Amino acid sequence: MATYNVRVVTGNFLFSGTLDTISITLVGTEGESPQMALDNWGLDFYRGAWLDTTMATYNVRVVTGNFLFSGTLDAISITLVGTEGKSPQTALDNWGLDFYRGAVSDYKVSSDHDLGEIVLHPSPQRVWYCNNVTVTSPDGKDFHFPCYQWIEGCQTLELREGSAKTPAMDTLPLLQKVRKKEVQERQASYDLIFHSGLLVPEYIMNNWKQDVLFGYQYLNGLNPRILERCMEIPSNFPVTQEMVGPFLGNSTTLQKELEKGNVFIADYRILDGVPAGLNNGRLQHVAAPLCLLYLSAQEQLLPLAIQLTQTPSPESPIFLPSDPEWDWILAKTWVRNADFHVHQVLTHLLRTHLLAEVFTMATLRQLPLCHPVYKLLIPHTRYTLHINTVARERLVSKGGATGIGFEGLAKLLQKGTKALTYSSLCLPEDLEARGVSSLPNFYYKDDGLKIWAAIESFVSGIVDLYYGSDQSVREDPELQSWIQEVFAKGFLEEESSGIPSAFSTVTELKKFLTMVIFTCSAQHAAVNSGQFDFGAWMPNFPSSMRKPPPTTKGQANEQSYKETVPEINTTCIILSTLWLLSAYPGDMIPLGNYPDQHFTEEAPKRLIVAFQKRLIEIFRGIEKRNEALAQKSSPVPLSYDYLSPPAVENSVSI
Repeated sequence: MATYNVRVVTGNFLFSGTLDTISITLVGTEGESPQMALDNWGLDFYRGAWLDTTMATYNVRVVTGNFLFSGTLDAISITLVGTEGKSPQTALDNWGLDFYRGAVSDYKVSSDHDLGEIVLHPSPQRVWYCNNVTVTSPDGKDFHFPCYQWIEGCQTLELREGSAKTPAMDTLPLLQKVRKKEVQERQASYDLIFHSGLLVPEYIMNNWKQDVLFGYQYLNGLNPRILERCMEIPSNFPVTQEMVGPFLGNSTTLQKELEKGNVFIADYRILDGVPAGLNNGRLQHVAAPLCLLYLSAQEQLLPLAIQLTQTPSPESPIFLPSDPEWDWILAKTWVRNADFHVHQVLTHLLRTHLLAEVFTMATLRQLPLCHPVYKLLIPHTRYTLHINTVARERLVSKGGATGIGFEGLAKLLQKGTKALTYSSLCLPEDLEARGVSSLPNFYYKDDGLKIWAAIESFVSGIVDLYYGSDQSVREDPELQSWIQEVFAKGFLEEESSGIPSAFSTVTELKKFLTMVIFTCSAQHAAVNSGQFDFGAWMPNFPSSMRKPPPTTKGQANEQSYKETVPEINTTCIILSTLWLLSAYPGDMIPLGNYPDQHFTEEAPKRLIVAFQKRLIEIFRGIEKRNEALAQKSSPVPLSYDYLSPPAVENSVSI
């Protein structure tokens, strides 16, 4: 009789263990074992238990999750199914608690013959979070079964052996059937529903009026993706040499600086026509400004001119740094308010949270657990559905404290979705397209490109392990269904977006997966983590404006300014929200860390280690750069660490 060692690991968090009976059956390519109770003397599935039991055939180790409510007191049974048969259903039941939070429990399951390649069938009665199961065959070979999910109700969950496999790699009809069934069940479960050093806040508070800080935020603030190189002054923004010449210096002209590539523009035309909302029962106001900026010889990005509408007219003057102090401050504040709306709705909500949800849903609905792309992406979807559900209920619902309100948000989101392009989601292409790839002191660009390259290298290694040719990509029906759902449901089949509806080559797959991981991790960190830093001083990042944009110069003063920016209660609501969104969660998992070992083969594990080493190198480089910034006399002596790998979370989780 063949003997298999079974190790069961119970999760190590509150309520993850269980007092109930757990049984197991091993099923292999040559047959199956009888169902066996996993029952050693004493407590088996207590929180954090590692239980090894020598049964007649297979040793099974079950690991329970280590977080709140992940354990269970209910009966768990297991059947091992292999290419050669299956074991009887066996209760997993040692003495005492088996599946408490964090438990690692080992059991033994008998079979009178080798089961071959194994598919696992644990059968819990109610709720349990299982990390993983390890089965050791009589010849000492370990079979790893990643789970990392909740098991709920009187259900049977079929777990595949942990090796990542494309559909073409599964030659056994049994395993092909299992992966198809898994995707179908998750499509039903995840149904798609559609609806149309120095404290930065202190520094901002003390320097918010300074032009150099205003320009700095286009590079290293919350919205580093709106700035574009300006090669020609737009016809609807009639800035002249006479207006801005004094700020450029005597040795140059506006035309010369345009030709040199030293002039940049921030155009908020997407806000044109977006309706304002009500705050405290009072109609707010929205502007769609244009802002011209200049890269000085000292490598400082400085504002040159601001127009608060998209249509020039006598009632829409062009504001200049030489205007009266409060005129210029008010004009810049209107630009910062426009940046607030574009950042919150488009840069943050649409381009990270909602896109991450698209990728998450497609991954859960179209890819089985054993698929290599599922294993690659699932760590980067952690908590995304949860946080987006909460955001819909509390942050983007009717009411709120922004100047555009719910209707304006919906309108802006619609316009932003229509304008969304694949190339703009790929950092190297986006920087080139906007003409900002050579800007100095652009730390978002510098750090982001390094992280993009690290992710790209990691993704390429993983993809090469499982796709040896372009044909293997084209002939993977699950992968093609995944990208088709992303295209159809996430981008509404909008071909102008450039999002592929199918993958034809390995190169296409690598690029898209790199974009997905970068979006869910680094891009979200860059536009989210600093929200309280830059928004805690309300005049720097006002959420609404109570008075309309000025139509003449010389009328603004400190009192009229205070009457324009948000009142106290609106400010408090926004500050509490920004503080919450900027806080790092206690169970944060930084980029490149994979505590849930979905990949069990040695080759992908080596790639993960190499990825982590590269991220460490990036981190050390950022640390040195930030130390140098603190030591030298800089116009804006702020370190930039939003893209430091330890500060970048694996997923959109807050």
